[in-house]
Amino acid sequence: MGRKKGFIVLLLLLSCIASIIVLTKMEPPVVAKLHSVSQLDSLISITFDHHRIHSGQVRVQTVEIDSLFTRNIYTVNVPPEFSKTSFHYSLQQNLWPYEVKTTGQVQFPEKNLRIHLLVNDNVHRSLFINTE
Repeated sequence: MGRKKGFIVLLLLLSCIASIIVLTKMEPPVVAKLHSVSQLDSLISITFDHHRIHSGQVRVQTVEIDSLFTRNIYTVNVPPEFSKTSFHYSLQQNLWPYEVKTTGQVQFPEKNLRIHLLVNDNVHRSLFINTE
């Protein structure tokens, strides 16, 4: 029993040393700068293209929040077999380098997904993914 414990301790020590080496040699992640909120529209379009959502499925509505701020709301109709979770994950992956957060909410029983894009804790874009 003592040899097994010693072996496990040795493996843990080696993995800790390997982790320290990897952490000291790694470059910090590159954070891209969001130059304008219109870049969000481009990143959303890239995600639509990646998931084969064509422009006929997308309706964009601009809502005036106040005299200085408007928000685009994308409404997308998708077939029942479309993976909304995969879409949300893909969108988050595209937005992550720009420090844009996404929050999602599923509406039951329709299982429609509402995604809000937050920049500095302010909602700048919304996507409503609805099942046809």
